[in-house]
Amino acid sequence: MQKLRILIADDETPARNKMKRMLEALDVVEELWEAENGLEALAKIAEHHPDIVFLDIEMPGKNGLEVAQSLDAEDAPMIIFATAYNEHAVKAFEINAMDYLLKPFNQERLESALQRALKNNGNGNLDKEKIGQVNPPENEEELPIAFASKIPVPTRDRYKLIDYEDIICMEIEERSVRLFTKEKSYILNHSLETFEKRLPTDKFFRVNRSTIINFAQVKEIVIWFGNRFKIIMSNDKEIISSREKTKVLKQVLKI
Repeated sequence: MQKLRILIADDETPARNKMKRMLEALDVVEELWEAENGLEALAKIAEHHPDIVFLDIEMPGKNGLEVAQSLDAEDAPMIIFATAYNEHAVKAFEINAMDYLLKPFNQERLESALQRALKNNGNGNLDKEKIGQVNPPENEEELPIAFASKIPVPTRDRYKLIDYEDIICMEIEERSVRLFTKEKSYILNHSLETFEKRLPTDKFFRVNRSTIINFAQVKEIVIWFGNRFKIIMSNDKEIISSREKTKVLKQVLKI
């Protein structure tokens, strides 16, 4: 396979490191750059003109879809999305993605994506049958069901897996989300809406615009001003519910 100038755009360091190792094992890298968010990705594309860009979708600043849409079609690199979420696949191919890698993917799947991109050589969308290929191939290892109830938290060189039951609450912090457990808290570069869709609705509840709570971690509910509740969590964190969500909580608690 020919040598390529490659940009990896992903807000999680372990994901970028894994991609680098996989690409180096395939011996395809001529030059390689990294970006931690969408705005940095656009800047490095403009500066270095890579052949291929691996784009995560959920990134701060601009997400991967917005990055791809911002590129000049006549001078754009080949785009391969690499993401943990499959709901964006159709949109990705509408904006001329060469492939859509659904994490976790293996070396064989990555090599297949590179070969497909080189074969098409930036000539726009592949056949629409590609959309059916966003799930891992049958011979690829599938994510164990036990991992479906865990949140991967990136650290310097690895992922810490947080069980849903250990989550006390999650709240917006600037453009990120802070996840609270009994021991400590973690910053995650995803939107609160992403976790609201992912977490089971019978156990987690968005009590206001900026906070999701774990019902099992609620210690006390205090009647508060303005027809609201002050919810005291197991770590003694206090959260004020919105008026609208207070009505829902009253129905759930039958009070």
